Amino acid sequence: MLATLAIGIFLFGRSQEAREQNFAPPEGEAAISRLKGNALSSRTSGDSSFLYRKDSSSGKDVRLTAALKGIESEASFSHDGKLVVYSFAVSPESKSAIWVVGADGRNAYRLTGEDEDALHPVFSPDDLKVFYGASTFTGNHSPIVRPARHNWDLFSVPVQANKTPQGTKRTQLTHTSFYDLQSLDAAADGITPGGTKLLISTTGYPIGALLEEFNLGSVGGEKLFQPRVHGESSTGPAYGEARFLDGGMTILFVAAMEPTHGGNFDYNVYSMSDVTGTEIKQLTHVQGITNELRILPGGKVTFFNGSTFQEVDANVQVVK
Repeated sequence: MLATLAIGIFLFGRSQEAREQNFAPPEGEAAISRLKGNALSSRTSGDSSFLYRKDSSSGKDVRLTAALKGIESEASFSHDGKLVVYSFAVSPESKSAIWVVGADGRNAYRLTGEDEDALHPVFSPDDLKVFYGASTFTGNHSPIVRPARHNWDLFSVPVQANKTPQGTKRTQLTHTSFYDLQSLDAAADGITPGGTKLLISTTGYPIGALLEEFNLGSVGGEKLFQPRVHGESSTGPAYGEARFLDGGMTILFVAAMEPTHGGNFDYNVYSMSDVTGTEIKQLTHVQGITNELRILPGGKVTFFNGSTFQEVDANVQVVK
């Protein structure tokens, strides 16, 4: 799909019928607390997908929330391990919302508005805010491409533990209307005390696929990356998710390669210096689609390749 978008078809039309926009995450998709060892996993149930946590007293997996139906995805813990943020859509074709809940499953509340279509939530380094992306248009740019979310911008909203916030307002951080948004991540800015930097992956339509970094509160602090990988797509770079590693000093990203076995593109995981945009290392040699990229404590990286859950060490370059 990324490679198709990167071709740059200019036909632009609004979908005339409801189409599936929200997909259940891979069975067993994991979110792991950096401090307390808490873990979440996802399970499908019909058209729904729910998050499960490990009950400390019984050792059994129990539902994190009480939603009767819907798709819970993109879960991650706050840095102190006390809260979980996740995306929730009541049906495949509905808008998505950002929710926060205690790691014990208590005090769930919605962070984003009824009219927002919000995804890719991530806690700020101090856990006082959640950053997310919101789309204002769903449509298709080609009669052969499924309708998708477009016109993305980034926002932040305050978080209040153990109660529903009253009168909280979102803050719009960008006014760019990105063509698409593959992922969003946040890390502390090592140069500006108390600062935060955000990392996004986008096709950057129509100028090509990009990884873009924003230093909040720093004028002119944006960085654009377009790493080139060996055997990349013949249509130009195409990226999947991107994440900060090593306190924001390293970037992990998924990029497309021409297939060696026929069929569609292969998507592998790479690392790159955030300081120079160079020192690119290929960490995996897999075939097919790679997504759900997650960073675990100790530099371990997990992802799904197709329907297979895999783990690699970000400090070890994989040689084919």
